[in-house]
Amino acid sequence: MAALPEGSQLVRLRESDAMLARRRKTTGDPRAARLSDITARLVEFIVTVTDDAGTTRISTFRVLTTLLDHQAYPASEIARAYARRWQVELIYKTIKSTVRGGNRRLRGQAPDLAEQEIWGLLAVYNALVDQAVAAAVDLGIDPHQISFTAVLRAVRDHITSHAPCPNCGHHTEPADLTAAIIAGPRNRTDRQRTAPRTTTDRQTEHTRNVTYTITITESNLPTAA
Repeated sequence: MAALPEGSQLVRLRESDAMLARRRKTTGDPRAARLSDITARLVEFIVTVTDDAGTTRISTFRVLTTLLDHQAYPASEIARAYARRWQVELIYKTIKSTVRGGNRRLRGQAPDLAEQEIWGLLAVYNALVDQAVAAAVDLGIDPHQISFTAVLRAVRDHITSHAPCPNCGHHTEPADLTAAIIAGPRNRTDRQRTAPRTTTDRQTEHTRNVTYTITITESNLPTAA
């Protein structure tokens, strides 16, 4: 393991005997050769979360990357990119818990049917985001300020209230969906998260303003010859 000037380390990754045995068993090739060693870069950092009351919470993270050039990709930038990664995780959670519903399973019992249903959920999610962006453009604000749950609620109300009459099939004049979305609550854009909130968090923690401090640290992983 070699230390780099900005705090990250170059490390050598080697396939262990246990990993080799597992791969030989999985592939059915008992004579498979050990994989060649590769060089990677380890970035270890501490995230300190401090709220308005001065209470702090400290978490340690390790990121292993093949971006070996520490000048082109400083450790601090990799650490910040990792924090932004949680935005993607929150999108996955939104699709599973908000669009699909937390207590509902995919109905497709075969892989092809499940994949088809997942594509349907993605299509619905993107359509809802498109509505949020349209509302944000009308207001001249960042789309992140538009609450996804508010959009979902407005669209559901819009569809159910303007469904055709079951007796005559007559359609009522649809209301302005964008106006309904604009009237909904807004997101707080000053909140940043490094992980989704759990059910326990929602029951025990109140919303509060916090600041995040990222500190690159030297790894304490053991070295091997």
